Amino acid sequence: MSNSRVSCHYRLLAALVALTSGLIACSQSIAQKAEDLPKKPAPHTLPLIPKELPEWNDDEQNPMLAGRPVTIIPQIQNQVTRFIRNNGSPVSALVITEVKTGKILAMVQGKQPELWGAETHSALHVGFPTASLFKTVTTAAGFEVGLVDPDATLSMFGGCARVNPRGIWPPVESRRPSDGLSLRRAYGHSCNGFFAKLAVNSIGLGPLINMAHKMGWNSSTIASDFFLPPSPLREPSATSSSIHTIGKFAAGFGSVGISAVHAAWQYQVIANDGIGIPVHIFKETGSSDLTKDGVTVIEKETAKNLRSIMDSTVLAGTATNAFKRGRMKLLRNEVGGKTGTLTGSNPQGLTTLFAGMYPLENPEISVSAIVLLENLWKFKASNLAAEGFMAYYDYKLQSSSALNASRKNGNQITTH
Repeated sequence: MSNSRVSCHYRLLAALVALTSGLIACSQSIAQKAEDLPKKPAPHTLPLIPKELPEWNDDEQNPMLAGRPVTIIPQIQNQVTRFIRNNGSPVSALVITEVKTGKILAMVQGKQPELWGAETHSALHVGFPTASLFKTVTTAAGFEVGLVDPDATLSMFGGCARVNPRGIWPPVESRRPSDGLSLRRAYGHSCNGFFAKLAVNSIGLGPLINMAHKMGWNSSTIASDFFLPPSPLREPSATSSSIHTIGKFAAGFGSVGISAVHAAWQYQVIANDGIGIPVHIFKETGSSDLTKDGVTVIEKETAKNLRSIMDSTVLAGTATNAFKRGRMKLLRNEVGGKTGTLTGSNPQGLTTLFAGMYPLENPEISVSAIVLLENLWKFKASNLAAEGFMAYYDYKLQSSSALNASRKNGNQITTH
């Protein structure tokens, strides 16, 4: 072998050794950097809410859960529970939060979770379809892109019940007033075709998905002092979805799940002028502070615009019947929200939803209710929500009366 070939082999061997050493050093460096990165916390580091909460007496001053005091108000909790039990105990859930602090004042369920296949307390179950509650997301996205006016009309053809399967919406607006539908009226009546057309013609899929993320889907926006299962959302493809698919998604027919806690948090955000704060059930966590703990979820003007149309659902929309009889009439001018109805698969059956707040002018609570309609059903989610609003109203009235009586007698009294 010639000297030139030997020299070449040595140079190649030296290059290989240098390259190997470099790769080892690089891999060690990467491993070291990986060790330096913060580790994500385990998903169950937060306490788990049991499938069934304890039952407390109405006058219990310090309700406990697993040895820890909770923010639940037994009087409110029990009043709603009695309503559900007296009407057949269907699969159902209700959550009430105090909007300025994030305290959970009530977390109620109907049929026991193990009897219908749920793995959590019914208020934490994320298999319920979001249905038309998603129209609030579509509306918020429209407000934020600046292309939606609450009073402007959109021409509609073919009614509100369905989204045209051919994905056809008239490109030219009708000049006949009878064909026009305002956002306010469409929201109150949950007009599917209106929101499909609004999304396709004015908003677009991107802003819709971004708003859904802000409102807690496929994100870590929602904070709590207990383990809250994330609500699922299957996003339509931006490149392959048809106009019909996007329109149905915007109107609430997408593959989107939600829990009662998640829905209550969303309307708490709207009540707080777009600021999201943690929800909590344990007193030791302490009340959330809007200025310190709050994060901007949606713009303040968007939240105000949403609240300005929410009374349409109660006054002349899909929740009218729940608030026009008996004592519920006391609240009909002060409650606002959104309803939803859709057949779901987990659990199987027609699911009704309501989420809203009280009072609309200066909200104190957000309420979400979910009810599965089974054979011989007796109430919908809007009826359950109305009972929740009334339970809070009764509690406030009783607390105020007790406080006034105590002041007259010169005594001190502890209130929530």
